[in-house]
Amino acid sequence: MYEWVSSTFSWLYHEAPFLKSTLSIFDLPSTIGTMHVEMCNVLCSDGTDCLYSNDFLRYRQLGRGTILKYLCSMALYYVIFAVPLAGNVCGSWLHISLNYLRCQYDEGFSSLRMEHWKNFLRLHIDEEGDLEIFAVGLHRVPKRWRKDPDWNGADDTTTSKVPSWKMKNPSKWTPWRSRKKFTPQMIDYTKIRKE
Repeated sequence: MYEWVSSTFSWLYHEAPFLKSTLSIFDLPSTIGTMHVEMCNVLCSDGTDCLYSNDFLRYRQLGRGTILKYLCSMALYYVIFAVPLAGNVCGSWLHISLNYLRCQYDEGFSSLRMEHWKNFLRLHIDEEGDLEIFAVGLHRVPKRWRKDPDWNGADDTTTSKVPSWKMKNPSKWTPWRSRKKFTPQMIDYTKIRKE
């Protein structure tokens, strides 16, 4: 059975140009290696190091076909193979470290791209010059909003008499439905004293 499959595949490879072209596209590492050797033979002909050579006249000695084949094969290699593989390896590691090893919370959680569970810092300098830092968290972020009927500010912030941090309702918008899960919660508080 193995010999029959091997002979059939060999016959198809030599007789069907479409199959030969398709297989040559996916043989990118050998294409990249061959083109790289051809380019290095031209660029490093006098024994100089290719990586540190910026001689434009040497690059003009390369054929356009060689450069085009090299760039296309490198682009296909990275787009088809390298980038998805690296993304999957990194994403799998972050998933395992976050869910099973209970570490790398910042990196793993930010890569999940969840729209909920947001937090931010609110900074305030009090009358004595001390810096107060409030960590505020939202468990759920509302998707639908409406104008707040209790909002007491002006449409133009320059004409408003009261600064926004002193208003009871500083925002013109409020969630469509008032639920406890939409209420911001203070997660942490720190005070840095002026010295």
